[in-house]
Amino acid sequence: MPFIHVHMLAGRTAEQKSVFMKEVAAVAQRTLRVPEHAVTIILYEVESDHWSVGLRTMKDIRSTQLTD
Repeated sequence: MPFIHVHMLAGRTAEQKSVFMKEVAAVAQRTLRVPEHAVTIILYEVESDHWSVGLRTMKDIRSTQLTD
């Protein structure tokens, strides 16, 4: 039984998250040869000021990318 944890930045729509989870589940089913009911996915959304890469938060990184 695959139990898949996904951490992503907050801000995507409910539809985007739903499609993403269905696609991940389909890949898990196909590659691991398990039934649909055996795949569990938990999606954790993290605010951009609670996620850092190096010494900068993703909020800072994103704001810099928008101005470049």
